[in-house]
Amino acid sequence: MIAYVKKSFADGAAAIKSKGDKGLREVVGDPFAEDLPGNAGKEQIRLIDLAHALNQHSGECYGQLTVYYRAAGMVPPESGPAN
Repeated sequence: MIAYVKKSFADGAAAIKSKGDKGLREVVGDPFAEDLPGNAGKEQIRLIDLAHALNQHSGECYGQLTVYYRAAGMVPPESGPAN
């Protein structure tokens, strides 16, 4: 699982780097926006904003995992002593 997560972050970073600064201003359909009736497709979002939202979402997931760890009486990996 850890290898999969590390690879997904590496793949995301490579995709962002391959676009360059100009490519990150490209507008795409927001994969998380609802496709509402009467709407001509998905809402549009710049790639840089999508990348930022995904990064922020990852932090929120980590926060939830931290709560689960502590509720189970465990210390989250990033909060424990260095080995």
